[in-house]
Amino acid sequence: MDRRSSETVAMKPEDLKILVVTEVSADAAQIARLLEGHFEHVATSTVESRFVADFERVKPDVVVLAFNSLERAERYSLGLYRQCEIVHTLPHRNIVLCDKDSVHRAFELCSKGYFDDYVMYWPLVYDTPRLPMSIIIAGRSLQAQRDTAPAREVAAHARSVSQLESVLDDRIAVGQRHADALSKALTAVAPDDAFEPPTVVAESFDLDLDGVPTGADLQPPLASPQREDVIREVQLRVDEAQQKVVPLTEWIGRLKHDVKPQLDAARQLGELAGRTPPLVVVVDDDSFQCKLLERLLGTAGYRSTFAHSGTEALVLLGRQHPDLILMDVALPDLNGVEITRRLKASPQLANIPILMITGHSERQVLQASLKAGAVDFLVKPFDRQVLLQKLARHLPR
Repeated sequence: MDRRSSETVAMKPEDLKILVVTEVSADAAQIARLLEGHFEHVATSTVESRFVADFERVKPDVVVLAFNSLERAERYSLGLYRQCEIVHTLPHRNIVLCDKDSVHRAFELCSKGYFDDYVMYWPLVYDTPRLPMSIIIAGRSLQAQRDTAPAREVAAHARSVSQLESVLDDRIAVGQRHADALSKALTAVAPDDAFEPPTVVAESFDLDLDGVPTGADLQPPLASPQREDVIREVQLRVDEAQQKVVPLTEWIGRLKHDVKPQLDAARQLGELAGRTPPLVVVVDDDSFQCKLLERLLGTAGYRSTFAHSGTEALVLLGRQHPDLILMDVALPDLNGVEITRRLKASPQLANIPILMITGHSERQVLQASLKAGAVDFLVKPFDRQVLLQKLARHLPR
Protein backbone atom coordinates (compact mmCIF):
# COMPACT_ATOMS: atom_id res chain seq x y z
CA MET A 1 0.00 0.00 0.00
CA ASP A 2 1.24 3.49 -0.86
CA ARG A 3 1.83 5.25 2.43
CA ARG A 4 0.27 8.39 0.92
CA SER A 5 -3.05 6.54 0.70
CA SER A 6 -3.09 5.74 4.41
CA GLU A 7 -3.60 8.83 6.52
CA THR A 8 -3.03 7.00 9.79
CA VAL A 9 0.45 5.56 9.08
CA ALA A 10 3.11 7.47 11.00
CA MET A 11 5.89 8.90 8.89
CA LYS A 12 9.44 8.20 10.04
CA PRO A 13 12.19 10.75 9.24
CA GLU A 14 14.16 8.19 7.27
CA ASP A 15 11.11 7.51 5.09
CA LEU A 16 10.88 11.08 3.82
CA LYS A 17 11.41 11.54 0.08
CA ILE A 18 13.66 14.55 -0.53
CA LEU A 19 14.28 16.32 -3.83
CA VAL A 20 17.18 18.79 -4.07
CA VAL A 21 16.62 21.24 -6.93
CA THR A 22 19.35 23.50 -8.29
CA GLU A 23 21.02 24.39 -11.56
CA VAL A 24 24.50 23.84 -10.07
CA SER A 25 25.43 20.15 -10.12
CA ALA A 26 28.23 20.60 -7.56
CA ASP A 27 25.81 22.14 -5.04
CA ALA A 28 23.32 19.32 -5.63
CA ALA A 29 26.00 16.68 -4.98
CA GLN A 30 27.23 18.42 -1.82
CA ILE A 31 23.75 18.82 -0.32
CA ALA A 32 22.82 15.24 -1.23
CA ARG A 33 25.90 13.93 0.62
CA LEU A 34 24.95 15.93 3.71
CA LEU A 35 21.38 14.62 3.69
CA GLU A 36 22.15 11.00 2.87
CA GLY A 37 23.64 10.64 6.34
CA HIS A 38 20.16 11.23 7.80
CA PHE A 39 17.64 10.16 5.14
CA GLU A 40 17.32 7.14 2.87
CA HIS A 41 15.56 8.75 -0.11
CA VAL A 42 17.44 11.74 -1.55
CA ALA A 43 17.18 12.69 -5.23
CA THR A 44 18.50 15.65 -7.20
CA SER A 45 17.13 17.69 -10.11
CA THR A 46 19.58 19.94 -11.95
CA VAL A 47 18.25 20.31 -15.51
CA GLU A 48 15.59 22.99 -15.95
CA SER A 49 13.80 21.18 -18.75
CA ARG A 50 13.42 18.19 -16.43
CA PHE A 51 12.24 20.02 -13.30
CA VAL A 52 8.56 19.09 -13.66
CA ALA A 53 9.28 15.52 -14.78
CA ASP A 54 11.69 14.99 -11.87
CA PHE A 55 9.10 16.24 -9.38
CA GLU A 56 6.43 13.91 -10.80
CA ARG A 57 8.87 10.99 -10.75
CA VAL A 58 10.16 11.45 -7.20
CA LYS A 59 6.89 12.67 -5.65
CA PRO A 60 8.87 14.32 -2.85
CA ASP A 61 7.73 15.06 0.69
CA VAL A 62 10.29 17.86 0.96
CA VAL A 63 11.77 19.99 -1.83
CA VAL A 64 15.08 21.72 -1.05
CA LEU A 65 15.50 24.77 -3.31
CA ALA A 66 19.22 25.42 -3.63
CA PHE A 67 19.27 28.08 -6.36
CA ASN A 68 21.82 30.87 -6.39
CA SER A 69 19.07 33.48 -5.84
CA LEU A 70 15.70 33.61 -4.10
CA GLU A 71 14.14 35.01 -7.28
CA ARG A 72 15.16 31.86 -9.14
CA ALA A 73 13.63 29.72 -6.39
CA GLU A 74 10.39 31.69 -6.71
CA ARG A 75 10.30 31.14 -10.47
CA TYR A 76 10.77 27.41 -9.95
CA SER A 77 7.83 27.21 -7.56
CA LEU A 78 5.55 29.28 -9.79
CA GLY A 79 6.52 27.27 -12.86
CA LEU A 80 5.92 23.99 -11.06
CA TYR A 81 2.37 24.93 -10.08
CA ARG A 82 1.60 26.26 -13.54
CA GLN A 83 3.02 23.34 -15.51
CA CYS A 84 2.51 20.33 -13.24
CA GLU A 85 -1.10 19.23 -13.07
CA ILE A 86 -0.62 16.90 -10.10
CA VAL A 87 1.49 19.10 -7.81
CA HIS A 88 -1.53 20.05 -5.66
CA THR A 89 -2.34 16.37 -5.13
CA LEU A 90 1.09 15.65 -3.60
CA PRO A 91 1.41 17.29 -0.18
CA HIS A 92 4.97 18.53 0.29
CA ARG A 93 7.02 21.25 1.95
CA ASN A 94 9.48 23.69 0.32
CA ILE A 95 12.70 24.68 2.09
CA VAL A 96 14.70 27.43 0.44
CA LEU A 97 18.45 27.84 0.99
CA CYS A 98 19.93 31.33 1.20
CA ASP A 99 23.13 33.16 2.07
CA LYS A 100 23.72 35.59 4.91
CA ASP A 101 22.87 38.59 2.71
CA SER A 102 19.42 37.30 1.78
CA VAL A 103 18.23 36.00 5.16
CA HIS A 104 15.74 38.81 5.71
CA ARG A 105 14.25 38.39 2.25
CA ALA A 106 13.97 34.63 2.82
CA PHE A 107 12.17 35.28 6.09
CA GLU A 108 9.74 37.62 4.34
CA LEU A 109 8.95 35.10 1.60
CA CYS A 110 8.39 32.31 4.14
CA SER A 111 6.15 34.50 6.30
CA LYS A 112 3.99 35.19 3.22
CA GLY A 113 3.71 31.47 2.46
CA TYR A 114 5.84 31.32 -0.70
CA PHE A 115 8.12 28.81 1.05
CA ASP A 116 7.70 26.80 4.25
CA ASP A 117 11.12 27.40 5.78
CA TYR A 118 14.56 28.78 5.02
CA VAL A 119 18.05 27.74 6.00
CA MET A 120 21.15 29.94 5.73
CA TYR A 121 23.28 27.41 3.93
CA TRP A 122 26.06 29.61 2.53
CA PRO A 123 28.35 29.68 4.40
CA LEU A 124 27.42 26.50 6.32
CA VAL A 125 30.06 26.66 9.03
CA TYR A 126 28.58 26.44 12.52
CA ASP A 127 25.28 24.59 12.11
CA THR A 128 25.49 21.73 9.61
CA PRO A 129 22.51 19.85 11.21
CA ARG A 130 20.25 22.86 10.56
CA LEU A 131 19.05 21.63 7.15
CA PRO A 132 18.34 18.04 8.26
CA MET A 133 16.50 19.40 11.30
CA SER A 134 14.38 21.65 9.09
CA ILE A 135 13.48 18.65 6.94
CA ILE A 136 12.47 16.62 10.01
CA ILE A 137 10.22 19.49 11.18
CA ALA A 138 8.70 19.65 7.68
CA GLY A 139 7.97 15.93 7.89
CA ARG A 140 6.16 16.41 11.21
CA SER A 141 4.08 19.15 9.63
CA LEU A 142 3.11 16.82 6.79
CA GLN A 143 2.16 14.10 9.26
CA ALA A 144 -0.06 16.52 11.17
CA GLN A 145 -1.77 17.49 7.90
CA ARG A 146 -2.42 13.86 7.02
CA ASP A 147 -3.72 13.11 10.51
CA THR A 148 -6.26 15.95 10.38
CA ALA A 149 -7.63 15.05 6.94
CA PRO A 150 -9.87 12.20 8.27
CA ALA A 151 -11.18 14.52 10.99
CA ARG A 152 -12.43 16.97 8.35
CA GLU A 153 -14.15 14.16 6.46
CA VAL A 154 -15.75 12.84 9.66
CA ALA A 155 -17.05 16.32 10.47
CA ALA A 156 -18.53 16.64 6.98
CA HIS A 157 -20.27 13.25 7.27
CA ALA A 158 -21.46 14.10 10.79
CA ARG A 159 -23.13 17.27 9.55
CA SER A 160 -24.94 15.19 6.94
CA VAL A 161 -25.92 12.41 9.37
CA SER A 162 -27.24 14.96 11.86
CA GLN A 163 -30.04 15.75 9.41
CA LEU A 164 -31.29 12.17 9.56
CA GLU A 165 -34.01 12.97 12.11
CA SER A 166 -35.59 15.72 10.04
CA VAL A 167 -35.49 13.54 6.91
CA LEU A 168 -37.08 10.67 8.84
CA ASP A 169 -39.79 12.96 10.21
CA ASP A 170 -40.66 14.08 6.69
CA ARG A 171 -40.91 10.54 5.36
CA ILE A 172 -42.94 9.35 8.35
CA ALA A 173 -45.38 12.22 7.78
CA VAL A 174 -45.75 11.26 4.11
CA GLY A 175 -46.27 7.59 5.01
CA GLN A 176 -48.87 8.49 7.65
CA ARG A 177 -50.79 10.63 5.16
CA HIS A 178 -50.90 7.75 2.68
CA ALA A 179 -52.03 5.32 5.38
CA ASP A 180 -54.77 7.72 6.53
CA ALA A 181 -55.96 8.22 2.96
CA LEU A 182 -56.16 4.46 2.40
CA SER A 183 -58.02 3.96 5.65
CA LYS A 184 -60.60 6.60 4.73
CA ALA A 185 -61.01 5.14 1.26
CA LEU A 186 -61.62 1.67 2.65
CA THR A 187 -64.05 2.93 5.28
CA ALA A 188 -66.04 4.70 2.60
CA VAL A 189 -66.55 1.49 0.63
CA ALA A 190 -70.13 0.23 1.07
CA PRO A 191 -71.33 -3.26 0.17
CA ASP A 192 -73.56 -1.83 -2.54
CA ASP A 193 -70.43 -0.42 -4.22
CA ALA A 194 -69.48 -3.93 -5.15
CA PHE A 195 -70.27 -3.19 -8.75
CA GLU A 196 -67.60 -0.46 -8.92
CA PRO A 197 -64.63 -1.75 -6.85
CA PRO A 198 -62.39 1.15 -5.78
CA THR A 199 -59.39 1.15 -8.10
CA VAL A 200 -57.13 2.92 -5.56
CA VAL A 201 -57.85 0.36 -2.84
CA ALA A 202 -57.39 -2.58 -5.20
CA GLU A 203 -54.09 -1.33 -6.57
CA SER A 204 -52.72 -0.21 -3.18
CA PHE A 205 -53.22 -3.58 -1.54
CA ASP A 206 -52.87 -5.76 -4.62
CA LEU A 207 -56.45 -7.04 -4.23
CA ASP A 208 -57.27 -9.85 -6.59
CA LEU A 209 -60.62 -8.70 -7.93
CA ASP A 210 -60.26 -10.46 -11.27
CA GLY A 211 -63.43 -12.28 -11.97
CA VAL A 212 -65.52 -10.18 -9.62
CA PRO A 213 -68.37 -8.72 -11.66
CA THR A 214 -68.60 -4.93 -11.93
CA GLY A 215 -71.40 -2.59 -12.80
CA ALA A 216 -70.16 -2.57 -16.39
CA ASP A 217 -70.48 -6.35 -16.64
CA LEU A 218 -73.72 -6.79 -14.77
CA GLN A 219 -76.92 -5.49 -16.16
CA PRO A 220 -79.81 -5.25 -13.72
CA PRO A 221 -81.94 -6.87 -12.75
CA LEU A 222 -79.44 -9.25 -11.09
CA ALA A 223 -80.59 -12.26 -9.13
CA SER A 224 -80.54 -11.57 -5.42
CA PRO A 225 -78.40 -14.62 -4.42
CA GLN A 226 -75.77 -13.73 -7.00
CA ARG A 227 -75.75 -10.11 -5.88
CA GLU A 228 -75.30 -11.13 -2.24
CA ASP A 229 -72.37 -13.40 -3.15
CA VAL A 230 -70.59 -10.56 -4.90
CA ILE A 231 -71.20 -8.17 -1.99
CA ARG A 232 -69.85 -10.71 0.51
CA GLU A 233 -66.75 -11.32 -1.62
CA VAL A 234 -65.94 -7.62 -1.89
CA GLN A 235 -66.65 -7.05 1.82
CA LEU A 236 -64.18 -9.79 2.72
CA ARG A 237 -61.53 -8.14 0.54
CA VAL A 238 -62.18 -4.74 2.08
CA ASP A 239 -62.02 -6.16 5.62
CA GLU A 240 -58.72 -7.86 4.78
CA ALA A 241 -57.28 -4.60 3.45
CA GLN A 242 -58.41 -2.70 6.54
CA GLN A 243 -56.67 -5.25 8.74
CA LYS A 244 -53.44 -4.59 6.81
CA VAL A 245 -53.72 -0.84 7.28
CA VAL A 246 -53.84 -1.10 11.08
CA PRO A 247 -50.39 -2.71 11.57
CA LEU A 248 -48.97 -0.40 8.90
CA THR A 249 -50.13 2.65 10.84
CA GLU A 250 -48.81 1.18 14.09
CA TRP A 251 -45.43 0.47 12.45
CA ILE A 252 -45.16 4.05 11.20
CA GLY A 253 -45.92 5.32 14.69
CA ARG A 254 -43.30 3.06 16.28
CA LEU A 255 -40.56 3.68 13.74
CA LYS A 256 -39.02 6.78 15.30
CA HIS A 257 -39.18 5.23 18.78
CA ASP A 258 -37.39 2.12 17.51
CA VAL A 259 -34.50 4.10 16.05
CA LYS A 260 -34.24 6.60 18.92
CA PRO A 261 -30.73 5.50 20.00
CA GLN A 262 -29.44 5.97 16.47
CA LEU A 263 -31.15 9.35 16.17
CA ASP A 264 -29.65 10.46 19.47
CA ALA A 265 -26.20 9.45 18.24
CA ALA A 266 -26.73 11.33 14.97
CA ARG A 267 -27.84 14.42 16.90
CA GLN A 268 -24.75 14.27 19.09
CA LEU A 269 -22.53 13.89 16.03
CA GLY A 270 -24.13 17.00 14.57
CA GLU A 271 -23.45 18.92 17.76
CA LEU A 272 -19.80 17.84 17.72
CA ALA A 273 -19.46 18.79 14.06
CA GLY A 274 -21.03 22.15 14.81
CA ARG A 275 -18.11 22.98 17.07
CA THR A 276 -15.92 23.02 13.95
CA PRO A 277 -17.69 25.31 11.47
CA PRO A 278 -17.31 24.44 7.77
CA LEU A 279 -14.22 25.89 6.09
CA VAL A 280 -14.63 27.91 2.89
CA VAL A 281 -11.61 28.72 0.72
CA VAL A 282 -12.02 31.92 -1.31
CA VAL A 283 -9.86 32.29 -4.41
CA ASP A 284 -10.03 35.92 -5.55
CA ASP A 285 -7.43 38.60 -6.33
CA ASP A 286 -9.77 41.45 -5.34
CA SER A 287 -8.71 42.45 -1.81
CA PHE A 288 -11.91 44.43 -1.18
CA GLN A 289 -14.05 41.49 -2.24
CA CYS A 290 -12.05 39.19 0.04
CA LYS A 291 -12.58 41.46 3.05
CA LEU A 292 -16.29 41.62 2.27
CA LEU A 293 -16.54 37.84 1.99
CA GLU A 294 -14.51 37.30 5.15
CA ARG A 295 -16.93 39.41 7.16
CA LEU A 296 -20.01 37.91 5.51
CA LEU A 297 -18.88 34.29 5.95
CA GLY A 298 -17.84 34.88 9.55
CA THR A 299 -21.22 36.40 10.40
CA ALA A 300 -22.95 33.40 8.82
CA GLY A 301 -20.95 30.93 10.94
CA TYR A 302 -18.35 29.77 8.41
CA ARG A 303 -14.58 29.77 8.69
CA SER A 304 -12.71 31.17 5.72
CA THR A 305 -9.21 31.37 4.28
CA PHE A 306 -8.03 33.14 1.14
CA ALA A 307 -5.80 32.72 -1.90
CA HIS A 308 -5.21 35.63 -4.27
CA SER A 309 -3.96 33.74 -7.32
CA GLY A 310 -4.29 30.36 -8.92
CA THR A 311 -0.85 29.32 -7.73
CA GLU A 312 -1.64 30.32 -4.14
CA ALA A 313 -4.88 28.36 -4.37
CA LEU A 314 -3.13 25.17 -5.49
CA VAL A 315 -0.52 25.54 -2.74
CA LEU A 316 -3.24 26.10 -0.14
CA LEU A 317 -5.43 23.23 -1.34
CA GLY A 318 -2.43 20.93 -1.31
CA ARG A 319 -2.19 21.52 2.44
CA GLN A 320 -5.78 21.66 3.63
CA HIS A 321 -9.04 20.42 2.23
CA PRO A 322 -11.96 22.82 2.76
CA ASP A 323 -15.66 22.02 2.76
CA LEU A 324 -16.37 24.40 -0.14
CA ILE A 325 -14.45 26.66 -2.56
CA LEU A 326 -15.51 30.06 -3.90
CA MET A 327 -13.48 30.37 -7.11
CA ASP A 328 -13.07 33.56 -9.12
CA VAL A 329 -12.89 32.93 -12.86
CA ALA A 330 -10.49 35.78 -13.69
CA LEU A 331 -7.21 35.36 -11.80
CA PRO A 332 -3.81 36.96 -12.49
CA ASP A 333 -2.10 33.69 -13.42
CA LEU A 334 -4.12 30.51 -13.86
CA ASN A 335 -7.73 30.69 -14.99
CA GLY A 336 -10.32 29.70 -12.38
CA VAL A 337 -11.93 27.26 -14.81
CA GLU A 338 -8.57 25.54 -15.37
CA ILE A 339 -7.96 25.28 -11.61
CA THR A 340 -11.42 23.77 -11.16
CA ARG A 341 -10.69 21.20 -13.84
CA ARG A 342 -7.44 20.22 -12.10
CA LEU A 343 -9.12 19.93 -8.70
CA LYS A 344 -11.89 17.74 -10.07
CA ALA A 345 -9.27 15.44 -11.60
CA SER A 346 -7.78 14.84 -8.15
CA PRO A 347 -9.38 11.99 -6.14
CA GLN A 348 -8.50 13.80 -2.88
CA LEU A 349 -10.20 17.05 -3.90
CA ALA A 350 -12.87 16.06 -6.42
CA ASN A 351 -15.70 15.90 -3.87
CA ILE A 352 -15.26 19.52 -2.71
CA PRO A 353 -18.09 21.66 -4.16
CA ILE A 354 -16.86 24.69 -6.13
CA LEU A 355 -18.94 27.84 -6.68
CA MET A 356 -17.59 30.04 -9.44
CA ILE A 357 -17.49 33.83 -9.01
CA THR A 358 -17.53 35.75 -12.26
CA GLY A 359 -18.06 39.30 -13.45
CA HIS A 360 -19.38 37.94 -16.74
CA SER A 361 -22.71 36.30 -17.34
CA GLU A 362 -21.93 35.12 -20.88
CA ARG A 363 -23.22 31.65 -21.56
CA GLN A 364 -19.84 30.28 -22.66
CA VAL A 365 -18.22 31.29 -19.36
CA LEU A 366 -20.96 29.68 -17.32
CA GLN A 367 -21.00 26.55 -19.47
CA ALA A 368 -17.21 26.20 -19.23
CA SER A 369 -17.40 26.52 -15.43
CA LEU A 370 -20.08 23.86 -15.10
CA LYS A 371 -18.30 21.57 -17.56
CA ALA A 372 -15.09 21.88 -15.51
CA GLY A 373 -16.98 20.61 -12.46
CA ALA A 374 -18.37 23.67 -10.68
CA VAL A 375 -21.70 23.01 -8.94
CA ASP A 376 -22.98 26.58 -9.20
CA PHE A 377 -21.92 30.16 -9.88
CA LEU A 378 -22.34 33.73 -8.66
CA VAL A 379 -22.29 36.75 -10.94
CA LYS A 380 -20.71 39.93 -9.52
CA PRO A 381 -21.98 41.99 -7.88
CA PHE A 382 -23.86 39.22 -6.08
CA ASP A 383 -26.57 39.58 -3.50
CA ARG A 384 -25.70 38.59 0.07
CA GLN A 385 -28.84 36.51 0.47
CA VAL A 386 -28.24 34.67 -2.80
CA LEU A 387 -24.72 33.76 -1.67
CA LEU A 388 -25.95 32.43 1.68
CA GLN A 389 -28.69 30.42 -0.01
CA LYS A 390 -26.20 28.79 -2.38
CA LEU A 391 -23.81 28.05 0.46
CA ALA A 392 -26.64 26.41 2.41
CA ARG A 393 -27.64 24.40 -0.66
CA HIS A 394 -24.18 22.99 -1.31
CA LEU A 395 -22.79 23.03 2.21
CA PRO A 396 -25.42 21.86 4.76
CA ARG A 397 -24.59 23.12 8.24
